[in-house]
Amino acid sequence: MRPYGLFLLAGAMALPLGLVSCGASKQNGCTALINVVNGGLAELENGQQQAKNDPSQSTELRVMADALDKAGAAAAQLELTVPELKTISTRYQAMARDVSKYAREVADAADKKDLDKLQKSRAQLNETLKLEDPIVDDLNKFCAE
Repeated sequence: MRPYGLFLLAGAMALPLGLVSCGASKQNGCTALINVVNGGLAELENGQQQAKNDPSQSTELRVMADALDKAGAAAAQLELTVPELKTISTRYQAMARDVSKYAREVADAADKKDLDKLQKSRAQLNETLKLEDPIVDDLNKFCAE
């Protein structure tokens, strides 16, 4: 059941921490948001290691959902003052919330053996995961400027 992109997050969310010289507000905001995203990735990876013996992957999906809930909430708590960073953070929060929702739906459908719901939720999860790379790319690009 791994083809629907659970590990897309692991590769794409690893962000460079070296920031080019820029305004203090921008640099501080970039560092804070990157730390939140990378912290979510670290929590996701730790949870996946703990859940790797679950043949149904329901536990792994729920761990992913929990990690993204926490990362999204942490991003929402940031006091960003740079408009571009606020926009990227808002996009990240929405993506994290939606991935979390669909991951739980996939896990629930798998547990209940509801194939129709499983296919629908998996498709929604896959589509939502596609939003992550552009968000990470935009964050990297903006913070490197």
